[in-house]
Amino acid sequence: MKIKNYKLIIIAFTCATLSACNVIDNNQSARIQTKINDIKISNNLRSYLECIEDGKKFDYLASSRNSEADSLYNKSAKILHDCDLLIRENSYMIDESERMKNAALSIQNYIKAGNFIQASLNFQDFQNTFDKDLVYRDGSSFTENVKTILNHNSANPLNKFALTNNSRLVRSELKRANYWSKN
Repeated sequence: MKIKNYKLIIIAFTCATLSACNVIDNNQSARIQTKINDIKISNNLRSYLECIEDGKKFDYLASSRNSEADSLYNKSAKILHDCDLLIRENSYMIDESERMKNAALSIQNYIKAGNFIQASLNFQDFQNTFDKDLVYRDGSSFTENVKTILNHNSANPLNKFALTNNSRLVRSELKRANYWSKN
């Protein structure tokens, strides 16, 4: 009988040892998975920051060249918009005001490139994503300026420019366009 008890003790010890190994493997597997996720997030952040720099470089090139400005502004806008897609699932990694500024630059560059359809789509996305507005140094509102520019041909009373918080430059340019479209 001693041999039977001895076999049972060995089997129990073996089962306990194997189950302990599974617990260690599960914990180790979870740690490895967490580390992999951290590396992916870090890589996405690095890619985002490099992407933003590329978009801003094209913006700078566009502002310094007259002959290719439209295509460069369009390229900059597309790059900046695509950058946000890199971190959309982990948007907490980037300061919200920085994301807003980059999205706003993308919209402005689509407008400068004459791509009003994409500017409208991105502006709608901006409004759905952010519950805030950006304010320019002159005190004017980013959303009011963009709404006015995108709707300047409609019969909307916003086009009277007086009650909107647009920059002087936008009001002046839209009044000029309105004047010359009537003549």
